[in-house]
Amino acid sequence: MGLAAFAVAGAARADPPRMSPPDWVARPDAEALADHYPGLARTLAIEGRATLSCTVDLKGRLQTCVSVAASPAGLGFDKAALAMSKLFAMQPKRVDGKPVAGGTVRIPIRFALPAPGQGEPEPLASPTALDAARRAADLSGISGRLARGLTEDLDKIAGGSAEPMVLAQGLAALADARAAAAPQVAEAAARSIAATLSPAEVAQWLAYLKGPALRTLNAEGPQMNQAFAAVQATHTQLVLARARDTFCGRQDCSSDATLPDLHALAEAPEVLIDKPRWSQAPSLIEAQAAYPLGAQAFRLNGWAMLQCRVAVAGALEDCQVLAQEPRRLGFGAAGLKVAGSYRLDPDLMAQGAAGDRVNLPTFFSIARETPPEPVRPRPSRALTLAREIVRAQGVEATADQAGELGQWLLSHQPGLDEAVARDAGEAYRGAVIEDLPDLLDAHAAVYVATLTEPELASTAAFLHSRAGQLATGRDDAFNLRLAVALAEVQTQADAKARTAFCAAHACAAD
Repeated sequence: MGLAAFAVAGAARADPPRMSPPDWVARPDAEALADHYPGLARTLAIEGRATLSCTVDLKGRLQTCVSVAASPAGLGFDKAALAMSKLFAMQPKRVDGKPVAGGTVRIPIRFALPAPGQGEPEPLASPTALDAARRAADLSGISGRLARGLTEDLDKIAGGSAEPMVLAQGLAALADARAAAAPQVAEAAARSIAATLSPAEVAQWLAYLKGPALRTLNAEGPQMNQAFAAVQATHTQLVLARARDTFCGRQDCSSDATLPDLHALAEAPEVLIDKPRWSQAPSLIEAQAAYPLGAQAFRLNGWAMLQCRVAVAGALEDCQVLAQEPRRLGFGAAGLKVAGSYRLDPDLMAQGAAGDRVNLPTFFSIARETPPEPVRPRPSRALTLAREIVRAQGVEATADQAGELGQWLLSHQPGLDEAVARDAGEAYRGAVIEDLPDLLDAHAAVYVATLTEPELASTAAFLHSRAGQLATGRDDAFNLRLAVALAEVQTQADAKARTAFCAAHACAAD
């Protein structure tokens, strides 16, 4: 919700010492207030006030702030004001022209909301058209999904700055009011449908909803979901294997040192603790968390040899990387991360090991599976129709987005050489693009195995229609119209929740 008002009154002077009115160098703007506005209060459209008392240091920064007043109580306005205190800065108090610390300033903060806007009402459809739209919204499950989403959305404000009991009361009032708004949600969906589709398009949608293809899809839904999950798992393996081959063609991925070699290095005579024993070592979870992202994704093994000094309690400090393989993939940094989890055996510590140096081999290993060959179905009219269904459902766009995200993540690995990270990202993105035709065909094969050719034809035709675009979230005009209508329903429901909440809790700002 946008925020229209933010007021920081002139700071009240406190004695001792006395201060002149502050000359603000920085203070929060409306956007900062929006970020800090208590979630429950914002949802219930409750405004509030808080007053901070802070000392000012030599640089004009606020220190040791405390909230001396806040209303309404329990909604978190005091905590929100304290969280914003770091955004204030002022000219410090001056004595004989020189800045001095220790002055006290009081800052009243007002949390205010804008007046709610009024959306343009949708033109009324005919009773017949509206009734058909209601049936479509109900049979398609849109009404039910939207009503559930209205209450599930409350999770976003759980755990906010309000006191636990107040938060529980507010969430309960909101949950009750929004659940009771289910009929209004269904009506908003129906009116949005009727305003977007012609009666003929709604009739086409209803015909598909009652047809054999959708009955088959509903009946076979769980099995199809399992098949799609298997397809995704297989093609994830294929993509990563291809990406690994490309990446390792550009970068050295070998880790040639043998275990005896590493042990020999660890027991070298210049190391004072030649046979270290550990009472504590990294857990599997800690090792996985430290594993370099790109190496883990591409199933590459590696190791690093560290040399560390033993601290008083047996922990390791001042660790340095002596060697690592592969050399540029981040295994040295991974070794340094897990080194903090080691503890030297107490018996060795009792012998005076504190302050000595020790070599520490760290290993990172991950199983590499051989991906199956992609299944390439034989060309047929059924396959052509199934491909149309897959494309209309956005499988290609979803895969492309995943490829872009994976490229970004691999290209921005912290601590990795820029060229290495870039090669990893490009290798992954290229593998996704190369695999895309096989991925689409694998999805299409699931439809071919589930639907008859006439059912495939009717499903493809529906998904390409205006009604099909609306039903699958691809009609921007409908999405915008529906969002406006749902916002109005939510506002009305939240106003009822506010009335119920404020009947048992003071909501007025003093």
